[in-house]
Amino acid sequence: MNSKIKYKVIDNFLEKDVYNDFSNFLKSEQVPWYFRAIDSSYGITKNKNGFFSFCFYNDFAPNHDTFYTYIQPFIKKLKARSLIQIRANLTCRDIDNNESSYHVDYNYNNSMTGIYFLTTCDAKTVLKINNKEITIDNIENRMLLFPTNILHKVIYQTDIYKRYVVNFNFFGE
Repeated sequence: MNSKIKYKVIDNFLEKDVYNDFSNFLKSEQVPWYFRAIDSSYGITKNKNGFFSFCFYNDFAPNHDTFYTYIQPFIKKLKARSLIQIRANLTCRDIDNNESSYHVDYNYNNSMTGIYFLTTCDAKTVLKINNKEITIDNIENRMLLFPTNILHKVIYQTDIYKRYVVNFNFFGE
């Protein structure tokens, strides 16, 4: 990504068989999801339901053995040189299009955030770049990349019961 492009969307990010294996794992009952009451510590969130998370990588080390099984293809394709955190998020459907507050995942220079979508639904990720809102649709096997210091928020889904994403925060090329 060059310095003039602030974000990048890559559809069909993983090969179909790799995507299917990863998706089947993440949507299975093998994942130890942890409840988090607040989706963002910035501003005021409209999401009163909380969400579930599962960390593959955090605090300078893998958090779960499945890191080695499932995350390597991502690291390779993202050309990640140093990882900050890799965390899966699971949100449940709401009757309203609630949203998080705008936030940044990390405020490091030269680091990237990747949001990998595992479900197609009416949820949106909204980036705020130069005071303009850019809306990205939630489409399975799509990767959204942007610098970690760009404000973003999620508008939660109303059409499917579960929305799965994986957030990648890393230093790369």
